Amino acid sequence: MTNYQFLKPYTLRNGVTIANRIAMSPMTEQSSFEDGTITSDETAYYNLRAGGVGMQITGCANVNDLGKGFEGELSAAHEDMLPGLTKLANAMKVGHTKAILQIFSAGRMSNSKILRGEQSVSAGNVQADRPGAEQPRALSTAEVEETIMDFAKATQLAIDAGFDGVELHGANTYLIQQFFSH
Repeated sequence: MTNYQFLKPYTLRNGVTIANRIAMSPMTEQSSFEDGTITSDETAYYNLRAGGVGMQITGCANVNDLGKGFEGELSAAHEDMLPGLTKLANAMKVGHTKAILQIFSAGRMSNSKILRGEQSVSAGNVQADRPGAEQPRALSTAEVEETIMDFAKATQLAIDAGFDGVELHGANTYLIQQFFSH
């Protein structure tokens, strides 16, 4: 039998060992409730995929209410999400699989319908270059600082829920990338 290295345990520089070098990348499955709470379908989805991979990364979870980008999205914006996030982390950690929560803010890639009447926010008031995009408002300095703290609070919520780590989603033209690409 071939001795594949990617199937062997691997120790990261921080001392954490993953069962193998296979990771399930984050995929948007839009299975959460409207308010971002986790459904039993979502928990089952991740649980079915646990055990063979070294790590699973959830689809993106918003860090605050203005960070919601689409319906059915996970939320790590409020303390009351902890029970569902805990169930999700436990479902993902079958057979030594590490559970990673991906966190983000959609910024201008959201809209007033998804944000229930609120205007989307961004690094500036530059509209996204896509059909139907709405004009965002620029975050104030205080709101930028609050958003940074929201990422920290979501990280702490992930730790409290039992996740093994978080991934900051800084691509796909979401808020973090908007600061680099504005």
